[in-house]
Amino acid sequence: MYSDRKPMRRFLLFVLAGLALVFVVRQPDKAAVITAHAFNGLMAIADALASFAGNLG
Repeated sequence: MYSDRKPMRRFLLFVLAGLALVFVVRQPDKAAVITAHAFNGLMAIADALASFAGNLG
């Protein structure tokens, strides 16, 4: 079962990684702020899921 989407996914991942690398090199301060905000958002989601799971039982 060969998927025709797999090469396209690899290409898009490669392009997005390249764009992220260019962004980090050209604007490291903005990249650090965006990374910190993204990490804080993920931690808030994890905390909310942990609170939800803890209150189920």
